Amino acid sequence: MSRFIVSMLFCSLPLFAQAQAPVDPFEGLAAEMTPEERAAAGIGDLSPSQQQFLDAWLRKRFETEPTVVGAPPLEPGESALVSGGASEAAAQEQAIEAEVERRVAEELAAAKAVEAEDEKLMNEPFEAMVTGSFSGWNGKTVFALDNGQVWRQRTGSSRYRHTRGDSKVRFKRSFIGLWTMTVLSTGRSVGVRRID
Repeated sequence: MSRFIVSMLFCSLPLFAQAQAPVDPFEGLAAEMTPEERAAAGIGDLSPSQQQFLDAWLRKRFETEPTVVGAPPLEPGESALVSGGASEAAAQEQAIEAEVERRVAEELAAAKAVEAEDEKLMNEPFEAMVTGSFSGWNGKTVFALDNGQVWRQRTGSSRYRHTRGDSKVRFKRSFIGLWTMTVLSTGRSVGVRRID
């Protein structure tokens, strides 16, 4: 009988040790995140040592303490820390997701604002100087401007010989969306379209 009890105690010793082993509620970002979240956060681009460092830093930063399975009940003040570990991790995950969403929305709004400003500028009249030797147009003339833009004559039948030394021009868009270039010193205009 005593051999049986000793054998049972000996066999149950690993189970008892396993029951007392600490369990970490935070398994690391790779285990906690979905594949889509890992891809969005770029976690997969980190080396294993970088992932381990980040997981350890998050544990330390947010004081995720392991709970002991089968441990005696804690005092009321202490139980909030241990049972709150999982809820704190979930709250932290939600906070991270909210911050990522906020930053993405902020970047998208900034990009849209820049795009809207560019669109507005492309529809507004503007003045520039034709670079190089400007002698007018004769059917398929290309106009390089000092602002870096390049325009081409749109109408092949229009011809004009410019003999003055100035080359300041004004671009204006019509209500149907076509552009006209006017030489400021003479008032002569030609239909153009931007090619660069």
